[in-house]
Amino acid sequence: MPRGFDENEKEEIYAQLLEHGKQLFSLYGLKKTSIAELSKAAGIAQGSFYSFYSSKEDLYFAILEKEEEAIKEELAHFSPKRKADPMEAIKQLLFQTLKRVEGNPLFSQMLQEDNLQALRRKLPKERLEAHFKKDADTLTVFTNLWKEAGIEVDIQEDVLTGLFRSLFLMTLHKKEIGEAIYDETMRLMIDLIISGITAKEGNHGDY
Repeated sequence: MPRGFDENEKEEIYAQLLEHGKQLFSLYGLKKTSIAELSKAAGIAQGSFYSFYSSKEDLYFAILEKEEEAIKEELAHFSPKRKADPMEAIKQLLFQTLKRVEGNPLFSQMLQEDNLQALRRKLPKERLEAHFKKDADTLTVFTNLWKEAGIEVDIQEDVLTGLFRSLFLMTLHKKEIGEAIYDETMRLMIDLIISGITAKEGNHGDY
C-alpha cells in the first residue's frame, strides 16, 4: 500500500510530476510514456502515482492545460493601444502564438486522433467539453484585442473561432506545406485572414 504524504510532500510531488511529465511526454509522446517512468522520475512508487492522478492521461491533460494557461496569461497582458501600429502588432502576436504552439510537442500530440481517443476514454466528458469551451474563449481574445484597438470585426463569433482553429491546425502540416516556405506562408495567411475579417460589412462575397 502506498505510504501517505504530508502536504509539503504532496505539493513537491505534484510539481515533480508536472515537470518530469512534460519532459517525458514531449520526448516520447502519451502512448509510449509509462506510469512507471513518470513515477520513477518524480521519486515515488508506481502505486503512489494514483494518489495524485487517476491515469497518465489525467497528468498529460493537467500539463497541457498548464501550458495553455501560460499562453492565455500572456495574451491577457497584451495591449494593442500601446503599439504604434495596433493591427500589425496583433498580426505579430498571432504569428508568435502559432510558433509557440508549433514548437510545443504537447499541443501537436493533443490533436492526433489516437491521443484524442485515449483522452476521451480516460477523462470525464464534462472535463473535455469544458476544456474545448475554454479554447474557444481563448481564440476570441483576438477579437477583443481588435475591439480594444478600435478595429471593427465583421464576422460571426463561431465562424471566427472555427477560422482560428483551422489556422492553428495548419501547424501540424509544416512538412506538407514546405518547411522552407512555412513561415512566409503562415504570415501571408494571417494577413489574408485578418484583412478579410476586419473588412467593412458588405465586402465579403457569398460563394
